[in-house]
Amino acid sequence: MEHTFSARIQAHPSREHLWPDLIRALAPMPVAVSIHESSPPSPWDGYKQALRSLLDDPAQPTHGLILQEDTKVCRNFPLAVERVVTRYPDIPILLYLSWLPRRAAMLANKCAPTTRYLELHLHSNEFMPVVAVLWPMTKAEEFLMWAENNPRRLGHPQPRSDDGVAGRWCGYTKQRVVATLPSLVQHEDLIPSIWGRRESWGRDKGRVALRFVGDGDPLELDWS
Repeated sequence: MEHTFSARIQAHPSREHLWPDLIRALAPMPVAVSIHESSPPSPWDGYKQALRSLLDDPAQPTHGLILQEDTKVCRNFPLAVERVVTRYPDIPILLYLSWLPRRAAMLANKCAPTTRYLELHLHSNEFMPVVAVLWPMTKAEEFLMWAENNPRRLGHPQPRSDDGVAGRWCGYTKQRVVATLPSLVQHEDLIPSIWGRRESWGRDKGRVALRFVGDGDPLELDWS
C-alpha cells in the first residue's frame, strides 16, 4: 500500500517567525499551519484543531504529521518518515522522545544502540509526548472520537494538556504506540512556552530529546 502524508504545524500567532524555516525543512511534504489562540492557552484545543484539519484534508492522506512550531527536524526528514512508516503503518509513531515520561526514558536508555523503535505501554496517568507524532488517519479519528465520547476520562472538566489527554487515551484503550530511537525531531527549548514557562536552553532534560539524531543522516540507519 502506498503511504501519503500531510503535515500540520501546531502554531500560536505570536510565533509566526518560526514557521518559514520549519515549512522549508518539511518540503516536499504538504504542510499547513494550524493556528490556535485562546485565553488561557489550551494546547489540547489546538491539537484537536490540527487533527480535524488533517481528517478534512481533501487529499485524504494515509498519515498525518503534527509537530510543534518550535521544533527542529533532522536532515532528510521526509525520506526518513517514509522509511519509518513502512515498519509501523497502523499505529502512532512518536518522532520525539524526551527524558520524560521517566519510565519510557529508562526503557529507552536500556536499549541496544542498534534498536530503532521503543514500544510504549503508557498508563492512563502518564503523558504521551506529542511534540512530533505521525498519525495513521484511522488512529487520529479514533483518538478524537474517544476524547469526545469520554469527557470524564480526560483528567479535567476542561482539559488543556494535549499530551495528557493523549496519554489517557493510550492508557485507557491500551493503544500500541512506538517512539523512534533516535528521535528525528528536536525541541531545543529556546523560547518561552505558550503556558508562560521560561526557556531553559537545553538544561531541562524533560524538554529536549533524550537522543536526537543530530547532524547525522537518518537514512544511514536501518529502520526496517
